[in-house]
Amino acid sequence: MILSVSIIAACVLFVLWHEPWFTRRLQPGEAVTLLGGKYDDLSPAERERFQAFMDADDGRPFYMVNLMAYRERADYRPGTALNGSTPTGLISGRDAGWLYSRAVLPELLKRGCYPVFVAGKITNLLTAGGDTDFFEDVAIVRYRSRRDMLSMVASPAFLHAVPHKWASLEKTVAVPCRRLLLIDPGVLVPLVLLALWLLFRHG
Repeated sequence: MILSVSIIAACVLFVLWHEPWFTRRLQPGEAVTLLGGKYDDLSPAERERFQAFMDADDGRPFYMVNLMAYRERADYRPGTALNGSTPTGLISGRDAGWLYSRAVLPELLKRGCYPVFVAGKITNLLTAGGDTDFFEDVAIVRYRSRRDMLSMVASPAFLHAVPHKWASLEKTVAVPCRRLLLIDPGVLVPLVLLALWLLFRHG
């Protein structure tokens, strides 16, 4: 009996963490207000795209596909200070990227978001058009909602970590997508827990 209740409770808690049922959609212009001037150093085109994406919030989860090419050496912007000191640029771009990822992962998880796929490119087989083979790594992150993404990028922990991101990358592309062909933990985990419950109940 205790095991059955524990499995059901774990399933309920996971679904509540994973799904945006209690998350309000962003209203047009709300993202700009919540950011409060953060990221004003982005180009006007980047700010416009970000604002348009947030203003079109549909309240649903989405996946962010990131294509990344790293610098040989991390290149921190002038005036960047981390932990009270200015980085020397003596670490590699990948190392700076790791510092960013290590700091951001807890911020993702606390908001029902997580990476679903991270891979390094082996080689190029087919390319079409110019500069299509620039990236080295692919990372796909599942966001519970656009509000959760906005909350993360406005958090002090993320703002402290994001200089590592820009120092690490030579080039990058981030593309929000709807649903990918993959096993969604939102379906898989409840099914596994339900199967365990049925197994022990009738075992």
